Amino acid sequence: MKTRKIACIIPARYGSTRLPGKPLLEIRGLPLIMWTYNRALQSGAFTGVYVATDDPRIKKAVEEHRGTVIMTSADHASGTDRIYEASQHIDFDCAVNLQGDEPLIPVDILRDFADNALKMDKMSLLTCVSYATIEDVDSPNVVKVVLATNGDALYFSRSPIPYNRDGAPHRYYKHCGIYGFTKESLKAFCTLKHGSLEEREKLEQLRALEHGMRVHCLVRDFKSIGIDTREDLEAFKRYVAQTAHTEQVVSAGTE
Repeated sequence: MKTRKIACIIPARYGSTRLPGKPLLEIRGLPLIMWTYNRALQSGAFTGVYVATDDPRIKKAVEEHRGTVIMTSADHASGTDRIYEASQHIDFDCAVNLQGDEPLIPVDILRDFADNALKMDKMSLLTCVSYATIEDVDSPNVVKVVLATNGDALYFSRSPIPYNRDGAPHRYYKHCGIYGFTKESLKAFCTLKHGSLEEREKLEQLRALEHGMRVHCLVRDFKSIGIDTREDLEAFKRYVAQTAHTEQVVSAGTE
């Protein structure tokens, strides 16, 4: 049986409005984009890992750390549009769009996600959600999602959804920065006209819902740190420092 090829493509642009130059911000001497890149490599889930960018500074940084880069146009409106262009230079059956600001996504989640992405058809895409904290629910930087009983997304929003009218205990889901496409569904998505909901919320996945594509969500209970703000970056730095300290203590105790 032919092995199906799963490419992980990480879109990266320099001009983040909330955190300028985000992919190149260094944590313990390594650019943020490479923390995510190395996470994808570590998972062993992909036949190839690539960074898709329009910025020569990002290209230089990735290549200096032995990563693979595909240069793309500066005119793309979303990360998935960027990976579609990059995918034209890759032999693949399934493409996983991993956001470059997800450096702590667990490797077992990546493996699980890659397996499930192969099950998508030409008019569906896959993403992942986890459980939102109280702070997540009220933050516009955290995207919330409501699901149908079969796990398909009904809507994504930066607002708290669904509205909790009676104030009863309720579980909220938050969206994680990863998408899976077949070659056919990636082309279908990126040839759709941008929708009004996508423009209003600045969420590209709403383009799929507006045009009737299926967005299936894997519900997985895990914690990660998506780097959207300066506060997120500082939280990630603290995590890395604590992890490094723990590793040093363990190593010292085993010598």
